Amino acid sequence: MKRILRDLREGNEMLNIAAVTAAVMFLLAGPCWRLYAWALDLGPGGLGGLAEEDTPLAHSVADMERLDRFALLLRGTAEEYPKNEYFFVNGTTYWVFTLDSGERVAGRYTQSLENIQREKVDGVYQELLPVGAWREWKLSGEERSGVERDAPRLTTTAYFVDMEGNHKETITEAKFKAGFWTFCLVVGLASIFVTYNRQQKRKRKEADVTLPQNDLERWIVGSYAIWGQFFAQLGHGSDKNVRNVEACRGPIRIGGQPMDDEGREYTRWTLKDSWEISNRAELLDTVEYMSAGPGFTPCKTQSARAWQLCRSMQLLGMGFVAGWLDRKEMVDRSCAVGKRMQEHFRSWEELAESFLEGYYVWLLRDYGLEQAERGLKERQEIYGELRARPDSPYKLSWYFPLDQEALRRREARLGALEK
Repeated sequence: MKRILRDLREGNEMLNIAAVTAAVMFLLAGPCWRLYAWALDLGPGGLGGLAEEDTPLAHSVADMERLDRFALLLRGTAEEYPKNEYFFVNGTTYWVFTLDSGERVAGRYTQSLENIQREKVDGVYQELLPVGAWREWKLSGEERSGVERDAPRLTTTAYFVDMEGNHKETITEAKFKAGFWTFCLVVGLASIFVTYNRQQKRKRKEADVTLPQNDLERWIVGSYAIWGQFFAQLGHGSDKNVRNVEACRGPIRIGGQPMDDEGREYTRWTLKDSWEISNRAELLDTVEYMSAGPGFTPCKTQSARAWQLCRSMQLLGMGFVAGWLDRKEMVDRSCAVGKRMQEHFRSWEELAESFLEGYYVWLLRDYGLEQAERGLKERQEIYGELRARPDSPYKLSWYFPLDQEALRRREARLGALEK
């Protein structure tokens, strides 16, 4: 349950939820229309709606005065449906209906014909009009005079048949559903847009976790930045075998990768594939072996020492990206390796050049001359770009104090002075 809530908060499942919600809302168009029709009395049997089998028929004015709601059945001829006279009052169309009693009354209904039932019965065309009610006809003296002029044979101008109800102010079922589906589409697209932005913010936040937060971390990252900027080109996109060559000019990151799902997955895959490291314990054993144990003590050349120590620092950064080391432990263990670097090397240049030589020896031994020269040239180009960057870690003092607690105390003192 906690994971589900976390995924929802971080937007991991929001795209799926948005799609499901839009689909459900799409299917709800019918029920929502029925609820809307019920609330506004728009359905069959409602005022202005289709007359049902149990809707009483009014044959005279007396019937209409007696009934709350009724329907009018008008008969035409064997050749055509009934034709009704009509007139206008303030732009509203009124029809003249002749009842079975011979009385003539005025009435109005919506222009939509969907609630008028037409059929031929016993050879006669007939119309069953929408459900109506007998309403007081509130006319001004001038309007009443106009009605008496335009429809002189009406039985009464005091009342009329209202067959509109709420249909006049509302919309048809087709338009309602079209609007509802449009609303669903807009909501779905808005949800996807909001979710995408949330996910992008989350990814940027996760990616920023591997950015160095202070000079101590910048020094640590600088010790393997040549490899890190190469590694930054890998592991992203649909085809992870295709390199993003511009990424080597991007942010200098701990472990060379952003701490998002792709970066973590690719880092773990690389540790397993290239190092046969599958967990925290194996990673720490490898670092100990290379930086202080049998992998380091026999080293006789600076290139061999740099090759082991730089890769040890690299592994600690990868362990952080993989989620096996927290930040404090990664920095503490990196400081221990970094101090050994400061014992054996006198400058960034010496470390970098020795590392490149060690890298060349490894390539030459395992892959041959052609690939060794090509690989060395590429790493040398990355090194040259790193040296020229405004944020180059090589601008830091080589003998920067590698003590995380001392740095915290110094930052706390500076913060107190600023206050």
